[in-house]
Amino acid sequence: MFIKFAAAAAALMIGAGAIAGEHADLILYNASVWTVDDKRPEAEAVAVRGKKIVKVGSSREVLKLKGEKTKLLDLEGKRVLPGFNDSHTHLGNAAEWFFQVPVTDVNDVQLLAKRVAEVAARVPKGIWITGGDWATSAANAANKNRQAGFEPMVPDLKTIDAVSPDHPVLIRRFDHVYFANSAALKLARLSPKTPNPAGGSYGRDPNTGELTGMLYGTAGEGLERQLPPMSLKQKLIGARAVMRDLNRVGITSITDMARLDEISNEQIYPFYVERSATDGRIFQALKKNEELTVRVYAMLPIETEKSLVDHKVRPGSGDAWLRFGALKAYGDSGLMFKPLSNHGLPGEWSYRFPGETEFAHNLIDADKAGYDVGVHIIGDKAVNALIDWYADAFRQNPARDRRHRLIHIWHTTEADIQRAGKMGFVADVQPYHLEREVAQIGNTLDEERARTSHPYKSFIDAGVVLNLGSDMPGSFNRLHVSPYNPLENIYSAVTRMDKKGFPAGGWHPEQRLTIQQAIKAYTLNPAWSSREDNIKGSITEGKLADIVVLDKDVLAVEPKEYLSTKVVYTIVNGKILDLQ
Repeated sequence: MFIKFAAAAAALMIGAGAIAGEHADLILYNASVWTVDDKRPEAEAVAVRGKKIVKVGSSREVLKLKGEKTKLLDLEGKRVLPGFNDSHTHLGNAAEWFFQVPVTDVNDVQLLAKRVAEVAARVPKGIWITGGDWATSAANAANKNRQAGFEPMVPDLKTIDAVSPDHPVLIRRFDHVYFANSAALKLARLSPKTPNPAGGSYGRDPNTGELTGMLYGTAGEGLERQLPPMSLKQKLIGARAVMRDLNRVGITSITDMARLDEISNEQIYPFYVERSATDGRIFQALKKNEELTVRVYAMLPIETEKSLVDHKVRPGSGDAWLRFGALKAYGDSGLMFKPLSNHGLPGEWSYRFPGETEFAHNLIDADKAGYDVGVHIIGDKAVNALIDWYADAFRQNPARDRRHRLIHIWHTTEADIQRAGKMGFVADVQPYHLEREVAQIGNTLDEERARTSHPYKSFIDAGVVLNLGSDMPGSFNRLHVSPYNPLENIYSAVTRMDKKGFPAGGWHPEQRLTIQQAIKAYTLNPAWSSREDNIKGSITEGKLADIVVLDKDVLAVEPKEYLSTKVVYTIVNGKILDLQ
């Protein structure tokens, strides 16, 4: 451990041994610096010059690099980690959610007003605020409980107007009835004199005839169709806000599901295959303007593989800010050897799955071209088939360094865990999925299958590279919002419990990760998976200075303390970010 008085004494020796021009720009000292595993002694200090780490060691050693302009941060023993790397995000969807009110769980006028006010406070004046689908949770509960005569909440126009005077607001109910505030009605030129459209009607006060904001049938659908499509300029507003949120929790890199419009426009899809893929122009524009504060490893749709070379997008192309090299494909929606009861999953291949023959062919071609492929996969039967298809690609194509991914991989078997390890797979898992499903999993899985569901420790033991991530912002239907704070997800992986401590002792506690394993799965492992472990993922001399400083030592405190641990500094490319 560091010795504080020794660090202070070392500070008096500033500049000793340093050659002119070799001084550090930034020195973090008197710290607890994570060194990947517990077999190596921890360092006390880190020196940064430009965008790179130039020295890691004792405070006395590192402070020798201090010059007149060096910024010194005495961390007083605080924990220093590599910047977190979220291995599975949908930043484009998160940027869209920035302008939307989360209302699926709302069936109360005052709660709706509170949520609208929160969004109105962050969205620039004049931009549309939308949201859907209010009362979904209440309607689902009523249906499950066979509650007859369920009546969803009706928003009050004056209440919502009071919290959104500068924004047009249009919100959809679970049954596709709509509500618009007065600003939206005015902008759409709707008044008491406006006749009802065919197939729809405008809600009117029975006494005065004034519009209430309720829009039924084609009245609401028609207004929604008139909303402006989200421009790149608007997407960038949302993206900047999302990046700030990521930086505030210490995230400096992401692996994002993305698309390149110039390539996507050359495709013809049978369904909305790219609905969760970020518009690549967002990253390109932010990079061009030197506004990126997270590094992006973009996974592109596997369907576009044939067009990538023509657009000069090859495995590993790009730079340390925006890199390509992997493709994303969709598998199943819970395809199990034995169906799950009452689990809410279709138990089939996804509608975005093109069919077994075409999928296997796509996988072989992408592997042959040198791309790493990540596949959204959930059920044990689907996992088994997917590993077979990967194995076929390995047999047909020349041997190479492969870093293919099994994305989500909720349920599997012991045999396939071992196969995945021997074949060198990466498992991209999201602890919140376990936390969210744990109550139902216990009720729908027999003991044998439960042991190999969300089997984080078994993956590591078998040789699978485990990555932790968030799946930010959440499910496409907005019913589930994914926590993107790495420390929350690390808590879930280390305890196998939700934030209320359920179930006591953790669900299948033999699958709990150590804190060292969890940190590695949020830093070095994702860097390795994107073939960037030579430049980031650990606090190592010569690597990029992407660093996070925490106010608590997560390697020493109880897991419940992770949930209250705060980020003190996030450093990206050698620069301390403003987290306000």
